[in-house]
Amino acid sequence: MRSLGLSTKLLAAALAASAALPVACSGTGDTGSSSGTNPGTGGSGAGGMGQGGDLITVGSGTSMLDVTCPTYTIEVLNGVAAPVDCEAALSGSPVNAEWVVNISGIAGVDAQGIVTATGQQGGEITLKATYNGAVAEKNLTVNLRRSSNSAGIGQAEIDILTTAKDPDAAMQWLYPYDGTVFPKGLLPPELMWNGGGADDTYYIRYKGKYIDFEYFSKVPPPSRFMAEEQVWREITESGHGGPVNLTVSRLVTGAAAAYVVANHTWTIANGSLRGTVYYWANSLGRVLRIKPGAAAPEDFLLAGGQSGCSTCHTVSANGSTLIIGGDIAVSTWDLLTNTPVLNIETVGKPIRNWAMPAVSPNGKVVVENNAALPGPPGGSDGMFDALTGQKIVGTGLDGILLDMPAFSPDGKKLAYVDHATKGLGVYDFDANTTMVSAKTDLVPQGADANLNGICFPSVSPDSKWIVYHRGNYPNSLDTRFGPGALYLASVDQPGVEMRLSGTNGDNYPFAAGDRDKNYNYEPTFAPLNSGGYAWVVFTSRRTYGNRLTGGKDSVKQLWVTAIDQNAQAGQDPSHPAFWVPGQDLGTLNMRGYWALDPCKQVGAMCGSGSECCNQNCEQGICKEPDSSGCTMSGNGCEMDSDCCDGKCINGFCAENPPS
Repeated sequence: MRSLGLSTKLLAAALAASAALPVACSGTGDTGSSSGTNPGTGGSGAGGMGQGGDLITVGSGTSMLDVTCPTYTIEVLNGVAAPVDCEAALSGSPVNAEWVVNISGIAGVDAQGIVTATGQQGGEITLKATYNGAVAEKNLTVNLRRSSNSAGIGQAEIDILTTAKDPDAAMQWLYPYDGTVFPKGLLPPELMWNGGGADDTYYIRYKGKYIDFEYFSKVPPPSRFMAEEQVWREITESGHGGPVNLTVSRLVTGAAAAYVVANHTWTIANGSLRGTVYYWANSLGRVLRIKPGAAAPEDFLLAGGQSGCSTCHTVSANGSTLIIGGDIAVSTWDLLTNTPVLNIETVGKPIRNWAMPAVSPNGKVVVENNAALPGPPGGSDGMFDALTGQKIVGTGLDGILLDMPAFSPDGKKLAYVDHATKGLGVYDFDANTTMVSAKTDLVPQGADANLNGICFPSVSPDSKWIVYHRGNYPNSLDTRFGPGALYLASVDQPGVEMRLSGTNGDNYPFAAGDRDKNYNYEPTFAPLNSGGYAWVVFTSRRTYGNRLTGGKDSVKQLWVTAIDQNAQAGQDPSHPAFWVPGQDLGTLNMRGYWALDPCKQVGAMCGSGSECCNQNCEQGICKEPDSSGCTMSGNGCEMDSDCCDGKCINGFCAENPPS
């Protein structure tokens, strides 16, 4: 554990804030109504103080319920803050009000009106007092501050580091990328750079609206720094969809000036990734799975007694069914019981016929893949029962071969690459009748020989977009044989196609230069949006900081990129990607396939409604939904109007994009 000691500058600011005397409530604030039902307006902002409150009529006169606090800004210093004693008064006389705060993760309040910050999340809270039907509210701001001086430097060096302005020409910043969008709930990213000396001292600062964390540390080559998990949790939980600035400065021992290594801005999405990524660990020859936030992948097939090579997989969006296309004698695997269900060789089909097929979101139906993947023979026409292997007739696909088919997470679309034209297309799909209709051509193969291979399409949770990679056909079918870049096509507007330049890094100044460009493949949308973004996991052969620096044939890992939820044609909606934490760096990892986790019953712990069988999670527990109110983000819905905030996407309320 790093020792914590406040820098003089930060300590002085903290002492000044904590020494603030009680003040009269004046200026902008909350205004109430005589009915006692208006929660009020205004009164927001750091350090804001308010006047007024809700009015209550007493006899023939009018009295005002008001809330006053000695300060409206709580500074949490290295996890510690003094409680704030607030008071409710009616016409100037103290009353015993009932107290509540709206976000208990930021602060709590007791029966006496004493507000105590949790120290785990910064932000703004609304403190509400209720007395005899009258209501008064005030906004309080909680800021988190941390400072660590493990380098043991003095104030002179601190002043030099914290005032650095000029860029450090001797340094190479490696990872993370400037402009990355991070979700909540992940392990902290490891900061990596090259070019420093063994005894250099660094100033590392994470600064957001409600957080300010600084470190003074020695970071010898190969230079890597990672914030503690609790600290990163505080950073992301306090992000509230806004920006976080990362500053890294370097001071060479004895030098009179420090220089800036990085000055980057990230966005912290106001939501966590939902579900689990199933991927092929090429070096092991097995499908593994990793849940966002986990420290390591799970070798679930080995736990289920399967140690052989399992590859060319697909997973149903609901997380119930895994389809394996080789080489073990299992085609359908029940993820709920972790047991095999079907070997299609028993119905006279080669095991490779189910290599990377489409499987319906409920895990019941399979459409075979006819692309010329390595390891023939490939698939056949039609649609099949995933549990029995029997062909389902009359689906609209009899006699039709599809390359790389993929169902949308909501089960309404079936994307594919046309077996003859190699263009991208889509069908409407009716899960009740297992029939396709309304065949639509979306994007042609194209004439550019470097980009005429459309591969691995995946449909967004709202069925409006399809992500895929392009490369030289047929080399594009295998990540080993040529470059690849990610693209996005509109389902509603045929012909609209956008290169995801933000994700591909077309204009990003990679330290490795062109080595890290155009090696991106096999994208898959997460089944649910979160934090105002759709999320895509993909395979990349780019370098990973100074952890993985080999050539393209020796590096293959999973990365995730954020796609703006309200994507617009002609505007790149993608952002720089991040490496999926918890992967084994010693295995070549590829073909991430994102699915929800098997649902939990009422009473089980949960992170969102998508984890619950009844699609309702409240205060971390699967509970029966309240039909009388609106639906919170992450819980089940049928239409946008069901949601308290945001849109209903694929059956769940999704947070609004950041403003």
